[in-house]
This record gives sequence, C-alpha cells and structure tokens, in this order.
Amino acid sequence: MHAIWLTFSKNDRGYLKKIIDELSEKYHAPKFEPHITVYGLIDSEMSLIESIAKEAMLNCNSFLVEKAKVLQSEELWKTVYVELKINNQLELIYKNLKKHFEKIAKYEFNPHISLIYKILPIEEKIKIINELDIKNEFIVNKLVVQKFFSDVEKWKIVKEYNLI
Repeated sequence: MHAIWLTFSKNDRGYLKKIIDELSEKYHAPKFEPHITVYGLIDSEMSLIESIAKEAMLNCNSFLVEKAKVLQSEELWKTVYVELKINNQLELIYKNLKKHFEKIAKYEFNPHISLIYKILPIEEKIKIINELDIKNEFIVNKLVVQKFFSDVEKWKIVKEYNLI
C-alpha cells in the first residue's frame, strides 16, 4: 500500500518536525515525517503510481498552504492536527490523482498536517492545542510516494518529485 503526500520546504519541514518530535517524545507516540496526505492507501503497482503521480504534479510550482485552525479528533490519524485552507493547487493535485485512482481506492481529501498519532483523552488534546502556537503558512515543494505500514515508524518515502 502507498500514499501520495505533499511535503515541505527544508525550513518548514524542520519547523514541523520539531513539533512532531517533541509531542512524540512527551506522549510516547511514533515519530513521522510532516506531510499532507493528498491521496491515501493505494494498492497498485509502483510503476502505475509513479506515472500518475508525475502527471498529477505536471506544471505545478511549489506553493503556500495556509492554516485554518488547529483541531483534535477521535481519529488516530487526526489526534491533533493543523487543518488547512483548501487552495487551487491542493485542489488541482487532488483532482489529478482522483481521476486515475478512484477506481482503485476511494479517498476523501481533507487537507491537514497531523502533529501526533496517539489515542489521548480529549482534555489532553485540548491542552496540547492550547500550548501550541503554530505559524500560519507553510511552503509545499515536493510530491512524494510513501510506502505505508501499520507501524508508523516503518513508513518510508520511496519516491520524491520536486515541484518546479
């Protein structure tokens, strides 16, 4: 299984990774790369995924994503996360992927950046949110193919494409 992610400029990756690592250590949660899942859990040949991913980002420049708010949920993959405002680039990349992948895998795109994966009491998640001061914009500059494992720490980026 693979997922298609958008990842961040060196500075923004470092900024987000520091937050993720600190939360992971404090709450004994897995560490992971900061990302936006633009299409999730595709069970297909890597060659097909690569050709579709390449086409999806054709003529796509690096771009800014904006924070809407920091939220929490009962869902493991969205324990505490930065909800993003949808923009034309996010929409375009998702639509380009969806037209090819929806026959293989359904994926509901809700752009966000997860900060921790751990089932926690709601009070603890609200405490985390209240202690965070997340900046408002991040630069997306890569589209990557990630190999998915149920163990988060085994996740691996297997292909990277720089946005122009």
